[in-house]
Amino acid sequence: MTDSEARESRQLRLALLALAGLGLAGTAVELVLERHWDGLEQLIPWPFLAAGVVSLVLLSIRPGAASVRVARVLAAALFIGASVGIWRHVAANYDAGFLDFRYADRWPSMSGLDRWWHAATKSVGPAPVLAPGVLAQVGLALLFATVRHPALRSHAEEKSTIG
Repeated sequence: MTDSEARESRQLRLALLALAGLGLAGTAVELVLERHWDGLEQLIPWPFLAAGVVSLVLLSIRPGAASVRVARVLAAALFIGASVGIWRHVAANYDAGFLDFRYADRWPSMSGLDRWWHAATKSVGPAPVLAPGVLAQVGLALLFATVRHPALRSHAEEKSTIG
């Protein structure tokens, strides 16, 4: 890799980390403003948010091969957890569909696809589908920031010179 390519790769990695940081900060603010801590189920996103912060810190402060690997695992956990969160939000909206005054009379006669569409687009129900979607995007940004990370390359080079 040339110096120019290495510089561009570093800039792209830093941009991904900056986007992840903005997503984490925005999600934290959103969770606080929504007072998202009422009951066990509402506490679920907080550890995933913390995993994202730890991953971001590990990738931002002189990362070595081990910290990049740990950051990958945490970012993957964040992505998976957020994806489950998207599903849980859509399902909560679906379950609340018959309570919505606009759809109460016709909810039972609507097709399953139509009901799921309304739940996913938050036409019914209280749960914001895009909120966990932001965390999923953050998880992907953190994962992408580890792709061909220089710390992993130098670790592989060290192993090949030793063996």
